[in-house]
Amino acid sequence: MDYNNYKKYITEKFSKHFTISHQYRLQNLTFDFAAIYNERNIRYFASKKIELDAIENNEFCFFTYIPNLLPQDFILLSTTLESSVTTLIQPTPEHMSTYITCIIITEKLENYELINQLQNYKYSKSFLFNLKGWAKIRFIIVDLVFDKIYSCKEGDRVKMIYNYT
Repeated sequence: MDYNNYKKYITEKFSKHFTISHQYRLQNLTFDFAAIYNERNIRYFASKKIELDAIENNEFCFFTYIPNLLPQDFILLSTTLESSVTTLIQPTPEHMSTYITCIIITEKLENYELINQLQNYKYSKSFLFNLKGWAKIRFIIVDLVFDKIYSCKEGDRVKMIYNYT
C-alpha cells in the first residue's frame, strides 16, 4: 500500500470520532495531519442544574510521513512531543487523562537501533500527583513496504488500530 491510500484509509477511519486537522503545526514540526478527540463526562444530582463532578479525557494522534526514518528523526519527534505536553494539556481538576500518539509512516524500516530505541521509549507525566490527571506519549511506526507495525510498550494496546491489511 502506498502512503496516499493509507492516509485516505486512516482519515476515513478516524473521522467518525475524531476531529481531523491537516498540516497540523506543533512547535517547529508540521505533521501531515492530526486526529483530536475530547470527551467530557458529567455527573448530576437530581437535575442538570446541580453538577457533582466532571471528567475529561483527551487523545491527540499526530501522523507524519518519513520515507527514510533515522534515529535522529525519532529523537526530534520525541523531544518535541515531550516539550509540547504542557501546551497541549490544560490540567484542571476535571482533567483525567491525555494520550499523545505519534504515528510515523515509513517505508523499509531496516534500522534495528531505531526499533530498539522505539521499544524502550517511555514517557508519562502526572499533574499535581495525579489529582489533575496525567499524560502519556506513545509511538507507533507503520512500515508500508514490509507490512509491519512497531510500537513502544504503551502503544502495544492500540497498534492494531493502525493496521491496514
